[in-house]
Amino acid sequence: MQKRLFYAALLGLLLIALSGGPAGASSARAQTASRATVALAGQWIRQGQAGVVTVRGEGIADVRALFQGRLYHFYPEGSRYVGLLSVDVATDVKDLPLQVMVRYTDGTTEQIEHMVPINWGNYARGAVMLPGALLPLLDPEINNAEDSKMANIVGRFTAARYWAGGFVQPNPGDIVGYFGATRLYNDSYWYTHSGLDTAMPEGTPVTAAANGRVILSETLPIRGTYVLIDHGWGVYTGYAHLTQRLVVPGQWVHQGDVIGLSGNTGRSTGPHLHWEVAVGGVWVDPQAFLELGLTLDPAS
Repeated sequence: MQKRLFYAALLGLLLIALSGGPAGASSARAQTASRATVALAGQWIRQGQAGVVTVRGEGIADVRALFQGRLYHFYPEGSRYVGLLSVDVATDVKDLPLQVMVRYTDGTTEQIEHMVPINWGNYARGAVMLPGALLPLLDPEINNAEDSKMANIVGRFTAARYWAGGFVQPNPGDIVGYFGATRLYNDSYWYTHSGLDTAMPEGTPVTAAANGRVILSETLPIRGTYVLIDHGWGVYTGYAHLTQRLVVPGQWVHQGDVIGLSGNTGRSTGPHLHWEVAVGGVWVDPQAFLELGLTLDPAS
């Protein structure tokens, strides 16, 4: 009940913000025929994946949306507004409402509800035994602190889109760990894997998946030596367990630039690259994210 009230209040505040004041919000309520269309690319979004939503219409000035209690920004791209939604791995399989708020150049606003079907992600379970030296890294307090730190960063939206021509997997190779797998560590703690693990010798150059700006370059307890890149539009990619970082916060990188060297730091039992992707503050399946393409031709 409290969550519903919170979301309703947030929706009301957002409509007021879009319209510039309560009068604009009243005009939104008076709107009877939708002037914009909302479309999801594909039939559904799977648990732990991202999806593309487009809004089209005449005279649109701004678009934002609420989905699962999170605010999403939409960005002008050619003749449409584009938003990237994300679904957490723990989301229930059902249809969920996407509340789209549209502000027009004439000062009016409207709210459009579009149902988004959520489908199964089909992620595996497994067991991992860590050596004694790494057991302290199973402490829930350490994990929660790192999760909170990362959530605070990847939940931010950058209006500019830095990437061009889509994303590529850094250092493709043998996959040794899949996104979304729920792992039982040392018969004691369950944790969900937030990225894709690729085996590679220590010291292998690791490259950026797309153009962007380095937002974090430091050592973390779980991720070890780590680099995080902001690609704009709420998309981030992270590169963990490195042995060396070769970039600094604020540095601009291009797709294919070497950002570090692979390693075995943090909570890791062997040399590999843990590559993770966040969209709208949610960690999503990197392989499925690549399949979206995201070239976003402005003429479309």
